[in-house]
Amino acid sequence: VAEALINVLATDPTVKARTVGKGVLTKEQAIMLGTNGPHLRASGVKEDSRMLGMQVYDELGFEPIVETTGDCYARALVRARETLQAIDLTLEAFSKMPKGELIERPKGRPPANEVTYRAEQPRGECFYYAKGNGTQYLDRFRVRTPTFSNIPSLLVMLPGSELADVPVIVLSIDPCISCTER
Repeated sequence: VAEALINVLATDPTVKARTVGKGVLTKEQAIMLGTNGPHLRASGVKEDSRMLGMQVYDELGFEPIVETTGDCYARALVRARETLQAIDLTLEAFSKMPKGELIERPKGRPPANEVTYRAEQPRGECFYYAKGNGTQYLDRFRVRTPTFSNIPSLLVMLPGSELADVPVIVLSIDPCISCTER
C-alpha cells in the first residue's frame, strides 16, 4: 500500500506541476549553504550521519536515498522513500535485537567533560553539544536543529519564484519553526 502511495505521488500530474523545477537548490549550493538531511540528499549529495558508524545502521545495510534534481519534487520523493526505509530499518533492527537489558543505568555523576553528537532525524541532522562539570548539572547544553541549518537555503530557492510557489518551496524543506525559534 505504501509503495502505491509513493507511486501516486511520483506520477500525479498535479503534484508534478506544483513541484518539478520549483525551488531548485543545486548540489554546489546545498553544500555551500550547509544544508543537511533529506534536503541535502535531494540535491544529489550522498551524506547522512547514519553512515558514520556510531549506531547500528551499518549492520542493517543502510544506504541513503538520493535524488539529483534539487527541486521540491526531489525533496518530496526523498522524504516519502525515507519513510518506507525507516519502517524497513525498524523491522530489521527489531529482528536482530539481542535479548536482555536494553540500557544499563549510569552510576555516579557525569564527568567534567565535553561531548558532541550528530544524529540523523526525519528533518535532517541534529547536532548536540554538552559540557559537564562533574555535578548532576550541565554547564552548557546546545542543540542545532535541522531546520536551523536548512532555512538559509530559502534565500537561494525563493528569488524569482511565483508567489503561488512560495508555500510549496518553504514546506518542501519541512521546517519546524518551534525548533528554530528559541
